[in-house]
Amino acid sequence: MSNALLRRALMLPLAALLSVASTHTTADTSRVSYTAGSVALISSESERPAPLNQSSSLQPGDEIVSGAGTATIRLNNDTELRLFPGTRLQIVDLTANSGDSTVSPKVRLLEGKVHARARSTDWNPLPVYIETATAVALTQHATFTLQTSTEATFVRVTEGAVDFGAPGKAQRIPAGYLADVGSDGHTGVTIRQLPDAPDVASLPEVVTNLPVAVSWGGDEAPAYRLDIFETASGEWIGSREIKGNRFELQLLDNGGYRIEVAALDSTGLAGMPATVPLEVRLQAQAATLSYPAAGASANDDMPEFRWQLNGQNEIARVEVASDKSFRNLVATSEWAPETRALPTRPLEPGQYYWRVVTEAGGKSVVATEPRAITVYPNRIANPGKQGDVSGQQVTSLPDRGNRG
Repeated sequence: MSNALLRRALMLPLAALLSVASTHTTADTSRVSYTAGSVALISSESERPAPLNQSSSLQPGDEIVSGAGTATIRLNNDTELRLFPGTRLQIVDLTANSGDSTVSPKVRLLEGKVHARARSTDWNPLPVYIETATAVALTQHATFTLQTSTEATFVRVTEGAVDFGAPGKAQRIPAGYLADVGSDGHTGVTIRQLPDAPDVASLPEVVTNLPVAVSWGGDEAPAYRLDIFETASGEWIGSREIKGNRFELQLLDNGGYRIEVAALDSTGLAGMPATVPLEVRLQAQAATLSYPAAGASANDDMPEFRWQLNGQNEIARVEVASDKSFRNLVATSEWAPETRALPTRPLEPGQYYWRVVTEAGGKSVVATEPRAITVYPNRIANPGKQGDVSGQQVTSLPDRGNRG
């Protein structure tokens, strides 16, 4: 199909979508759902940068500067924006803060790239409106990427359709197409088809060990982008730019994921994504305790504990309690994929119980059986017997579990 025919077939006035917005009455909420790396929020009130995090409140006039980090924000219940590194985004209007439920959420992309997903469940949804210095993008239901620079603004649509173009001259861009508007005074929209999705090898239905390799065919692209989404929430977990045809997934919690792989062109824009599902079900195994032995005594208020891990992709920590049921934790160690640790605080003289807790996949947790240990004051240590204290020098020690 020629560009001229495609433009005529896809053209849709912006007023058609804006008229639908006038019947919307739901008060939506905006929030920050994810950040990674250093991302700054420049408030319209203070004009001073502050770290962006999940407790940050978004208001019209605020700017988000991603720097080397990334962030995901929700403009309302139905619209999610993911900011790539090197992006500046300004909040123009938010439905919940405008005092007018008929106002569409609107942002201004000053620099960089955002990935947008608009999926309204309302009968009369509000469209999301993104503008740049040279173009506007408007949609009610679509997944797309918008990128702007001093040379041009690009939109890449992978699901649904987006009305895109110079202000007042937008055209409908369907899934599978890339469009751009230049900054040299030319207001026409150039439209071309996206490269096909790569052929990604299927993954096991359930993965019980990590890492797991994702591979795909084709070697004509200079690079590929791999995105990971959580199936239940749709949250974006992470993104990697890969040179080659293989990537190992690791450090994932138990749960369902959607893996997307797309080829990148020389400008960094991605083609159509291939999608494969992934279910992670890691199972923690009880560790094998090594040292100290059951019933041992120690002349150190920071005794070292050792164990062996028996599962895959596990982290572990030591727990020390004054009672065998571990209702009263006295000290722990940090969570780590290690097999030895010190408690996080010194132990007073007395009798304690210790165990090792292992975790896999963020949700599978198992603990060993407890072992007793008696801690004696350092000053009465018997140098001739490392780790033990002679009973001649101590007639009694308080049982930490009997303290009221």
